[in-house]
Amino acid sequence: MSAGIATVERAAVRPSPRVYWLTEEFYPPQIGGAELMAFYLSSGLANAGFPVDVITRQPDLPAASDEIVGRVRVRRIPPRGVLKGIGWRAAPGIIRYWLRLARILFAERDRYDLVLISGMKIIPLVAVPLCALMGKRCVVRVESSFEIREPVSAASLTGAGGFLRRATAAALGRLQRLMLRLSDRVVVISDEILELLREGKGEISLAQIPNGVDLERFKPLSPPERDALRARLGLPRDRTLIVFAGRLSRAKGIEMLMRAWPDLLRRHPDLYLIIVGSGAGSFDDCEPDLRDFVKQRALEGSVHFAGLSSSVEEFLQAGDVYVFPSDYEGFGLGLVEALGSGIPSVVTSVGVAPQLIEHGKTGFLFPPKDAAAMVVALEECLSRRESWPVIGQSGRDAVAPYDLRAVVSAYVRLCNEVAERIP
Repeated sequence: MSAGIATVERAAVRPSPRVYWLTEEFYPPQIGGAELMAFYLSSGLANAGFPVDVITRQPDLPAASDEIVGRVRVRRIPPRGVLKGIGWRAAPGIIRYWLRLARILFAERDRYDLVLISGMKIIPLVAVPLCALMGKRCVVRVESSFEIREPVSAASLTGAGGFLRRATAAALGRLQRLMLRLSDRVVVISDEILELLREGKGEISLAQIPNGVDLERFKPLSPPERDALRARLGLPRDRTLIVFAGRLSRAKGIEMLMRAWPDLLRRHPDLYLIIVGSGAGSFDDCEPDLRDFVKQRALEGSVHFAGLSSSVEEFLQAGDVYVFPSDYEGFGLGLVEALGSGIPSVVTSVGVAPQLIEHGKTGFLFPPKDAAAMVVALEECLSRRESWPVIGQSGRDAVAPYDLRAVVSAYVRLCNEVAERIP
């Protein structure tokens, strides 16, 4: 009884901190792992009683510049569309973006207590020092080891000479590290990122909180339920369904999988590949090439393009095996979704995969960009059909700590802890 009263009294003295969530990626309706995570976490904080505003960029897809999504206010500001992959042409847009963000943060400084930034490349360079000057608390989420290893992407330095590329990357890397040291807390989402930041010079206040998945939504189905779902989705009931779910870009390794598909199909005629996702909006979109390949090789009977879907869990639940041959991942949310759905996963050893996959027990791993190793891993998986239920359950057990409710609770505790320093 007394503990409950104390909690109420503390809440009366200090309400939940007001949060401005700034994301370097987009926000739904643009759909991707980073976008969905920003949506899940900001919504989770709002549902926990935190006033939350999201500030993001305008995507290529039509989206309101200012709207309420659930309990979150979402503002989308220029520049529109993808900046990655256009070289130095992105610089004017980035500068204008910095100026707009700075103007908003300064003009609205009385409306928020805590700034939470998704991504360490662009936004922290402006938001972190500005927050420090205004006495606002600031948390940065590092979403990918790629952000650390490549402070500015090679695609963004197209046209620059070797010396200029190296000098620019080194300078930005030092500046980004400085911003992390100035932040009140830096959230890392994987062991890989944690180790990379610990290697650097200078003390950074780290907290490890993984990305999360709604394990009530991504859950296994019984065989009768799966058969009924396949019938509803128009998928064959008598084939082995291999599911790829993700952005159709060259970095996701889907082209490597497609090139290997005809040979796999000759050895396993019952295979049926379901491709969930789209390449639209990606600077390395390969969807047209994939569709041409399927048409030229007459693979329409064994490859199904499902397109973008708001019900990815249904394709995973209807499938037999999840495959994701990505070159690199910041985290790999799709893998957690697949493991939660209880199907064996054959994936590259990138992102969070090495933490979750024990080869042959909770799934199957192979090195990125290695087509031969991918085929070997798939063949090993296909040879162990009788073990799929056990492997699927072991995979689901492995992701139990990644349940979205636990992850949101960790962010609630983090924001309250950081906000305690607010005068």
